[in-house]
Amino acid sequence: MGFRRVLSNVICGFIPNKKVRSKVRIVLNNPSVRRYIKFVRRWADENCGGVKKLSIEFGVGCHNMVVLLNNMHVFKFSLLPGREARAYHEERVVNAFRKISPIHFPEMELIKIEDTVVRRYEYVAGKMLTDFSPSYINKNRVKIAKQLAGFLYCIGCSDPVELRDLKPDLRTKPGFLYGWFHDDIGNNFMLDDNLNIIAFIDCENMKFCDFKESLANSEHFWDKNGIRGLMIELLSEYTKLYYSKQKK
Repeated sequence: MGFRRVLSNVICGFIPNKKVRSKVRIVLNNPSVRRYIKFVRRWADENCGGVKKLSIEFGVGCHNMVVLLNNMHVFKFSLLPGREARAYHEERVVNAFRKISPIHFPEMELIKIEDTVVRRYEYVAGKMLTDFSPSYINKNRVKIAKQLAGFLYCIGCSDPVELRDLKPDLRTKPGFLYGWFHDDIGNNFMLDDNLNIIAFIDCENMKFCDFKESLANSEHFWDKNGIRGLMIELLSEYTKLYYSKQKK
């Protein structure tokens, strides 16, 4: 075990709060974190009058660091090497589907700093599905399912020319539960207090594929968080929408 990890273990041993302890451990074990925070502060001074509010979160598995600046900008930094291709992929799909999707995709741009590609997104004020009580979600699951079904249908049935080189086969056509898909809808959309979906986020895994495996993962996530029956409603609404459109 390296000296840096030994030191972080000693320091974190004195921090009782698990969430704070986890953040401190990541910062101590990743020297790039401080460099990224300095970059955001410098960017703020040059582009939006300085830092008025700044908060930091770390993604699942600590693969990414997300910095929220002034409730206006969101910066995403990879804490793993060799992830630039994901950033460029996300930029392509977001730019393509922003023109098609019935649900908003936040604007994004890529900024190169030294050997790192940084993602900057438009900030969207809202809540994630798990920010609401399961009982409130379950009570309104049909409303949520209809919005998700409309999104899945519209995106899935589209075939943007500018993305065709990303398909597994240029000749492949969209079909039922097959086509372009966000690939991680479990908790990657923002809602207002009335459960209107206002934006989809984290689109780096978006691809042309069979939906079923990813939908099963989303159902497992919802079930684990006490959200029951949402996937059944989603598939019901999607099926009705898909076949009603096919008849026209």
